[in-house]
Amino acid sequence: MKTILDLRNNFISDTESLLKDMVGFNSLSESQVNWKPSDDVWSIAECVDHLIVTNQLYFNEFEKQFSQKQLTTDCSKTLVKHKFTGKLLIKSVDPDNLKKVKTFGVFKPSQSNYSTDLFEKFVDMQKGFINLLRAFNNLDLNKYIMSSPASKFIKENFCDVLEIIRLHDRRHINQAQRLLNHNNFPEN
Repeated sequence: MKTILDLRNNFISDTESLLKDMVGFNSLSESQVNWKPSDDVWSIAECVDHLIVTNQLYFNEFEKQFSQKQLTTDCSKTLVKHKFTGKLLIKSVDPDNLKKVKTFGVFKPSQSNYSTDLFEKFVDMQKGFINLLRAFNNLDLNKYIMSSPASKFIKENFCDVLEIIRLHDRRHINQAQRLLNHNNFPEN
């Protein structure tokens, strides 16, 4: 069984690793980050913007709730309790699940043509998430509940959300990295 401390540490460690993996995107041109092998496949930039759009919705809720109330626990002993819907969402965004999942409108990329400063925006947001988790390291994330940005009827606790974000981020960065290795990827 995983504790809240384990969950937080996994999130921080995996996010730091993900940010290192993204260094390869820094040398790409605007035409490369916006390149798509077909109309029904997202570009590298669209994958990253999708993560920014999605994670910002969750980050805002974390900040809001953490500033309003402090529900503390010993995170090294408190077990993670994923909700039923959370478990389904976690399974659907897992990078090992290669089945394509249609995204909700609220999570879609905000545009179709991007500049390369998009990567810096994503890195800054992820560092903000890490800093927030470190600053509020003794909170019982099982007790913080929010409605999914996709549907107010779907309730997620913050343990669900952290695991969803961790896996979802990896899923889409893997997708972006596959584009880098595509046979038709532009040289500049």
